[in-house]
Amino acid sequence: MTHILLLAAFGLFFIVDISTDLQEGVPFTHLMHEMILFGISLAAIVWQLYQIVSKDRHISSLSHELLETKKSYQEWKQKTKSSAEEIRQSIDQQFGLWHLSHSEKDVALLLIKGLSMKEIADIRQTHEKTVRQQATTIYRKSGLSGRQELAAFFLEDILSIPAQPT
Repeated sequence: MTHILLLAAFGLFFIVDISTDLQEGVPFTHLMHEMILFGISLAAIVWQLYQIVSKDRHISSLSHELLETKKSYQEWKQKTKSSAEEIRQSIDQQFGLWHLSHSEKDVALLLIKGLSMKEIADIRQTHEKTVRQQATTIYRKSGLSGRQELAAFFLEDILSIPAQPT
């Protein structure tokens, strides 16, 4: 905005200078040069205003798009909340059928989420070796061979459900 004010000041200076030159009888070529410079200043002001208006429109458009995206995300989150709660209850029930301890349930959930043994150990503030032992116990109690089968056990049915038309 400062540069527009500066250009406007130059334009005002040219107007004052041209009117003074007209009163003093300055040669026509000198007046033409000043009028051309005034025209350039005026064109620069118009161009800058156009750029500002364009950028404001673009910012408004992006702001509107962001609000719509946030609204869409909140709607999706609300729609999936009850489904997620049902899935979590089903997972908890299955963990109960496998007779997993509280710690084993925590580790199993983190394994399903895809965290590494080290990440799980850091989150649970324990040793990585302890997490590995708990994972082995989880696989033994569940009859599954590893992390991939554990995740697939829960995700296979969820992902095979056909999408509902919207």
